[in-house]
Amino acid sequence: VSTQVIGLLDHTSEIVRKKAIIALHRLHQLSPDAVTKDELVDKLRKMLCDRDPSVMGSTLNAIEAMARVDVRPFKDLVPSLVSVLKQICERRLPSEYDYHRIPAPWMQMKIVRILSVIGKNDSQSSEGMYEVVADCLRKADEAG
Repeated sequence: VSTQVIGLLDHTSEIVRKKAIIALHRLHQLSPDAVTKDELVDKLRKMLCDRDPSVMGSTLNAIEAMARVDVRPFKDLVPSLVSVLKQICERRLPSEYDYHRIPAPWMQMKIVRILSVIGKNDSQSSEGMYEVVADCLRKADEAG
């Protein structure tokens, strides 16, 4: 089953890719032998850069859950996560992801939570995120 689900990550429909990420993460939780941690981390890294924001959002959920168990595979994702957060704060996502004029607040919160897990007790990782997080907080405060 896992090979079929992995194949769906390249599907043309964003809904199918989104569901494939969710299914792959659940398969890993139920049977780590079916989908190895390394294999899942590799796929999550790829899907974090998906062209559709809903796929990226599903990927963020899986990354957060896995980072809470073991943060090491995600330490080097700080620049990518910061870049995504910056794009959201600069309103580069479609307006349908806005909520009361706040750009994708659920994704912003998810990324900040992931960054907090990655940056905990790691000053080097934390340094790369301060500026963008502060900028997003300032923009949110101005919008509210």
